[in-house]
Amino acid sequence: MVRLPPAWVVFFCLLLFGFGELAGALLGGYPQPIKKAIGGAARERLQVHGLTGVGDIDRTVLENVETEALARVHTFHLHAHGLALVVFVLGLIVTNMALSPKAERMLLGLICLGLLYPFGWLTMVFALPFYGRSEAFRLVERFFFIPFGGAFLFIVWGLILLYLFRWIGGKGKIRRE
Repeated sequence: MVRLPPAWVVFFCLLLFGFGELAGALLGGYPQPIKKAIGGAARERLQVHGLTGVGDIDRTVLENVETEALARVHTFHLHAHGLALVVFVLGLIVTNMALSPKAERMLLGLICLGLLYPFGWLTMVFALPFYGRSEAFRLVERFFFIPFGGAFLFIVWGLILLYLFRWIGGKGKIRRE
């Protein structure tokens, strides 16, 4: 019988999935208010976005900022759903690898850190009108993509190698209880 990951792993996966659903609902029901809020915040930062004060020119710039913000909400929505499911599946694998309780908790904790990665896209939505596209991306790259995305990449490949070595060594069987 396959065991489920601990309740805390399932909870954090469900929580991220819920945030992804909320982002999808906001995109579907409120794209204009989101665009209006982002555009209003960007309009107050002339220098950041290179606004000129000329309505026709500024309108194009502001529309690009608004469109970019909506695209990042959509990216958050997709990454939240995807990573929640991936972390759950990885949690299933780790929980059923017959590891020591300490090693299992450590691997599960490291895998769950990957659940923070999608929040970089959400942070970019809020940072975009204040810092511009390039600076907002640098910010989320520094605080989300590199630490959490990088750590997740390493832990997934570490898990792949661990599973491979245990499989080759005959210890890769799923735990039976």
